[in-house]
Amino acid sequence: MSVELHIEKHLGQTLINKQFIGTGLFDAYKVTLDDGNHVFIKYQSSANQQLLSENSALSILNKIIHTPKVLGNCEHCLILEWIETEHNINIQSQIGVELAKLHQNTHNYFGFEFDNYIGQTPQYNGVGKYISDWSMFFWEFRLLFQIELAKQNNYLNAQNYKQLLSVEKILPNLLDINITPILLHGDLWSGNVLSEKNNPYFIDPASYYGHYEADFALTFMFGGFSNDFYNSYTTIFPLKKGFDKRKPLYMLYHYLNHLNIFGYSYHTNVMDCYGRIAEVTRFG
Repeated sequence: MSVELHIEKHLGQTLINKQFIGTGLFDAYKVTLDDGNHVFIKYQSSANQQLLSENSALSILNKIIHTPKVLGNCEHCLILEWIETEHNINIQSQIGVELAKLHQNTHNYFGFEFDNYIGQTPQYNGVGKYISDWSMFFWEFRLLFQIELAKQNNYLNAQNYKQLLSVEKILPNLLDINITPILLHGDLWSGNVLSEKNNPYFIDPASYYGHYEADFALTFMFGGFSNDFYNSYTTIFPLKKGFDKRKPLYMLYHYLNHLNIFGYSYHTNVMDCYGRIAEVTRFG
């Protein structure tokens, strides 16, 4: 079924015009409807669960922070309200406030009620396992999965593989704090926050309940977040002692994912994170 037919099926309107917007994972369009309004649609010809999972996560986050409203969804498409981006002088501090608001939502267990994706990589969330040990969850469902995938993809030699597997024994020392399962965006880089004139709008989540510090990893890796963001967040939700020591641990997960998606150019970043993790453990 075409984009045009999906618009008619889900919205009961006619597509007047569509403008292609590249996102990398899906065909994405800004669509003009016959009533003059605009919507955003992600479309894939091959059916899978990815857009259904994104719809579910957006619907959860939308009850807490600003996300585009879901107007229609199926295995082939996700239709969202169109957010008109504008310069907003307060955007960075507003992102911090909204993220802190999100992170005040807790759960009894780590993971999520459904699996989803981090980029194009499956992200398994321990569905139905009721995991209360963050160290175990982060190792088994985050790092180990990505390490094994990188080995299968021939991005790690035997020594690299052995070094990364040794992180399992390091985790209890790095994560020797009381960690509450907290609702995360999961894929928080600058491209996943839109600047609207009054508010930030969060898009493309890879949500689950985890350690709130994990949501900062991508903000350190690829930039786009100013001191106003961090300051407004910590005013509401102060960071715990040892935050800087744990940063490379959470960055490792995303660098491994980038290694598996984009290739060997991220190998140095992966092994640099490993080195920093090992150094923190060695010297305290």
